[in-house]
Amino acid sequence: MRRKSITLNFAVLALLGLNQLLMAQSRNADFDANGIVDFGDFILFAQAFGSNQSQFDLDGNKSVDFPDFMLFAKRFGEGMPEAEITVTLPGGAKLEMVWIQAGRFLMGSPVSEPGRADHEGPQHEVTITKGFYLARYELTQTQWESVMNTRPWLLGVYTQDPSSANFPAHRLRWRDVETFFRKMKEADGRGIFRLPTEAEWEYACRAGTTTPWSFGNDSTRIVDYARFYENSRAARVQEDGRIVYGSLEVQETGGVFPNPWGLYDMHGNVWEWVQDFYGPYSGESRIDPRGHDGPAPAEVVNVGWPGTLHVVKGGSYLETAPEVRSAVRRRGRGWGQYTGIRVLMERR
Repeated sequence: MRRKSITLNFAVLALLGLNQLLMAQSRNADFDANGIVDFGDFILFAQAFGSNQSQFDLDGNKSVDFPDFMLFAKRFGEGMPEAEITVTLPGGAKLEMVWIQAGRFLMGSPVSEPGRADHEGPQHEVTITKGFYLARYELTQTQWESVMNTRPWLLGVYTQDPSSANFPAHRLRWRDVETFFRKMKEADGRGIFRLPTEAEWEYACRAGTTTPWSFGNDSTRIVDYARFYENSRAARVQEDGRIVYGSLEVQETGGVFPNPWGLYDMHGNVWEWVQDFYGPYSGESRIDPRGHDGPAPAEVVNVGWPGTLHVVKGGSYLETAPEVRSAVRRRGRGWGQYTGIRVLMERR
């Protein structure tokens, strides 16, 4: 009789466990409703841990506890988008994009990093709660012309062969960049294309690393990963066999190795505009920071240049190795022969 009672109790417990599992499977673990069970949901779950908030109680036991965490972990990654996609721009040009998963990183540089500037600190923790697609390459001349039907890189003294389809579009003025994304919105109808924020850009550039460059600490390896002054000169072979190096020039995109997340030319080639207004870091931990709401105080803004209020990242072909580190930031000029963009696409 006792054996039957024990067997019955196990059966009841198993049935209750199955019922809780079915309840957990039916509950929504996408707490922020962005279509993916991802890092943003984990942050919300962690904040609710130990409470009795029903939204996070996946096993239905009236408490947000460790069993709920185990159930959440099993569902982590549901709805994950494709790792790589190709987008058709207005005008027909193609744009390759890479999925960047949400996460957390240290933004800025430590005081011990060689080549560091004061405005790269204080180093602070940043949480990116929503993943996004980022262009694999800097926007090319062909892609810019497809949307804008202009060739700003041909204006002024500095020019680049327009037949070189994979050269980055550069000499991009801030107001023209705004027009570019307005045209993208008009064509798409949803407004999901934009510049990355400074935090999103640096997070994608670092690709999980904490070293000065995404490939590590060894500056001797930089020629394989960045376009900077040492490998951005045109080489021409003379009739007598001598090699003559010309002036520094913008280089084709993708000519060096990518960072660990498959993004090319994050170090060097052309500076890249980001959304944020230029200003000092606060040093506090931030979640999805959007930078300053407007122009920084006069003491940190070069008011002599029109349009110098937004940040540019990544360095250019004119810079030295320390000037193309992941943390490098500058005030963007209203225009420049070495300033371009990299497109971000939100997932909605």
